[in-house]
Amino acid sequence: MPVVITSRSRQRGVVAIMAGLTAVTLFAFGGLVLDLGHLYIAKSELQNASDAAALAGAKELNNKLSGVTAAVNKAIAIAAQHRYDFSKPVSITIANIRVASCPNANNLNTWSRPSLRSPTCTFVPAASITSDAQASGLSFLEVDTGTQSLNTYLMRVAGAAFNTTQTAGYSVAGQFLTNVTPIGVCAIDPDNKTRKYTYPDGSSELIELGFRRGVSYNIIQLNPLGGSNGTPFLINPVDAPPAACDPSHSSANFTAPFVCQGNSAVVSGDDFAGTKVYVNTGFSAGPIQRALNSRFAEFGGGSPCDPGSAPSDSNIKHFKANATPPGAAGHPRDWMEHDASVLPNRQTVSLNEELNPLNTTNLHEPNYWPFATPPSLNPNPYAPNPPPTPPTLPFEQYGALWSYTRAYHADGSSPPKAGLPFDATNAEWAKIYNGGNATTAGGRNLLSSYPSSLGSGFPVGTPAAQPSPYNQTSGDYFDAPPPMYRPGVPHRRVLNIVIVDCRAFVGSGGLSCQALDVKGIGKFFMQIPADLNGSPKRIETEFAGLVDPIPTGGIRLYR
Repeated sequence: MPVVITSRSRQRGVVAIMAGLTAVTLFAFGGLVLDLGHLYIAKSELQNASDAAALAGAKELNNKLSGVTAAVNKAIAIAAQHRYDFSKPVSITIANIRVASCPNANNLNTWSRPSLRSPTCTFVPAASITSDAQASGLSFLEVDTGTQSLNTYLMRVAGAAFNTTQTAGYSVAGQFLTNVTPIGVCAIDPDNKTRKYTYPDGSSELIELGFRRGVSYNIIQLNPLGGSNGTPFLINPVDAPPAACDPSHSSANFTAPFVCQGNSAVVSGDDFAGTKVYVNTGFSAGPIQRALNSRFAEFGGGSPCDPGSAPSDSNIKHFKANATPPGAAGHPRDWMEHDASVLPNRQTVSLNEELNPLNTTNLHEPNYWPFATPPSLNPNPYAPNPPPTPPTLPFEQYGALWSYTRAYHADGSSPPKAGLPFDATNAEWAKIYNGGNATTAGGRNLLSSYPSSLGSGFPVGTPAAQPSPYNQTSGDYFDAPPPMYRPGVPHRRVLNIVIVDCRAFVGSGGLSCQALDVKGIGKFFMQIPADLNGSPKRIETEFAGLVDPIPTGGIRLYR
């Protein structure tokens, strides 16, 4: 009997086809929602694992091979505490970990990550670090879980290509090493980050927290805390307020390796508003002196410094104000007073004499600055922010000047900023250091021997961009480190030091964990090796300006 196809049966067929297509579509959309949800959860689990591993590992980095090893072990252990895809352990090895000096890699890892961000640096496999020298400066840790495959639930109905999906966790954590040597000094003028001296001819000189660029200071005598002149203090290089302070972290032995390398975890920023550091007001001279003097290639006598991770400076010339014998080459007399009859009689400026005309507010306030300005020199010491007047200290009492950098003019900003450096001429020199009466044999310029160009091959750039005796690579003003420590690293003799407000200090020597306000970070160039065993103690440095801007410290996630 023939089959009769009616219009109703045709409709049932169409409905079946449509229902089938709709079911496939619904399954596909349902699979998309279900499998994407699954993917999102797994991605979050892997990301949480890599974040935790990177943060925990980065805290172990200490500029040494031991720190990289500890960081790898910690990251692997922390990652293993996490699960993804509901039950699978997150398993990583040293192959999943790289280290770097910044948070943004310019080179891909095994899994073709990361995406490019700037500024960049080269990331290196953690397994490739085999010495302290290679580990120095590597303060960021990259953790990549590797690409992980997940089985789909419903999307597979769309074809074999949709049987699996992939995801991963990628993190970078660490801290910028602010290159801050954990030694603190008191701000001379803590209420004014910058001011200026104005000279009779209308030119002006920049002053930064009371310091003058190109002038030499004995920074170990800048801490008159609790009425005790010259009380030195160390900065806790690890703990920063409001976190708890461990007194042992301010000890000389704990701090010395940080002094060697010039690094610390000091919290820093643009204006330092509200920033505090913990200080320790007493330390054993031995390890700190040896740590400082590693910059002059002095690594013997039980030095806590390793020349690989804390190298010598490339120029270890001692810039002394008083050469022996008189006229000996390579000392400041060669450019400061060539053939002059007036010679420097000290290494650094006498602070109380230099600052008498500064007229900073409340100089007579107890526990602020003990060098009370005589009323005859400062008739109105309590006037609000009186303008500073040019110093009147005799030229020969300044000591070594301009070994590393020159004095700087103040620009027209309010408050002022650094303008151009002073010219290396007798007229400029005499004006700002009262050297106009210093006679010279044959009418020669006081600065006739001052370098006019950088030494061959010396790297151009801050903070000593203009020619100076320090940035020479041959001649009377240059001494290379011993062959086993060559070539050394330029600018290693610059100590980036925390400048604090000492007015809030209570107590006297021997205290640790005293929190003081940070006013800035200053660059202080070591002219000669430190002597912390003599009387007085000496860290003879030339002020080279404030560090600005300061990279943000503190370990955090960056990727």
